[in-house]
Amino acid sequence: MNYKYLFLAPALFLISCVSAEAESTNNPQIDETTDSVDLSEELIAENVAPSQLPARMISQADMILGQADGDLDKDGIAEKVVVFESLEGEDETEMARILIIYKQEKGEWTEWVYTDQAILHSDEGGMMGDPFDGIAITNGILIVNHWGGSSWKWSHTDKYRFQDDDFYLIGYSSNYGKPCEYWEDYDYNLSTGDCVFNYEPDVCEDYAPDGDYGPKREEKFNHKMKKLPKLNDRRSFEYTFKSPKGEEIYL
Repeated sequence: MNYKYLFLAPALFLISCVSAEAESTNNPQIDETTDSVDLSEELIAENVAPSQLPARMISQADMILGQADGDLDKDGIAEKVVVFESLEGEDETEMARILIIYKQEKGEWTEWVYTDQAILHSDEGGMMGDPFDGIAITNGILIVNHWGGSSWKWSHTDKYRFQDDDFYLIGYSSNYGKPCEYWEDYDYNLSTGDCVFNYEPDVCEDYAPDGDYGPKREEKFNHKMKKLPKLNDRRSFEYTFKSPKGEEIYL
């Protein structure tokens, strides 16, 4: 009998067990119903650490109405724009809204712009309720949307661009009308002065409109403003002018 094989067999068995244990340690089998969920929750918690948000967004999280991220000043670093409900209103239905633009400086969020002029108050939407309809950043342009009314409905959009060390209104669009009556809208590029106006009666069967609103009409023209309104004076800014054919345009 060859005794050396009797000693080798247990040794080989021990080595295979150790190898299997090492392989199991390096390649753990995750139970999809338990371990995978726990790992995901830990990963999410690490990626949304409170230190990554401005302090006010944490302390007043329940006051946030909308937010958007994007590079507004073309420095390659995204800013954060947040709309808060104000704590200064005497009545909840008359609360002003605060828009804050945060910049990143040395890994921290700092308040860059603070204004109560850019967002309509909570009671300014008419029967439709709150007029605020969200914000967005597209191609470095800050976009603010509102809408409201009752049977007669309206909506408008402000577009702001950072230039000459400030945020200026460089675009405005408006829509107004009522189903089965008429709709009118215009889009005004304040930077170039180009404006497009459209008016179209909304005809419905078995419904007589309140008045004779005339035929469909469209007009394209140019109107340059001497001074563009700023983000910080939007609510106090009033501007109205007439098109060459007499259409009234207002901001």
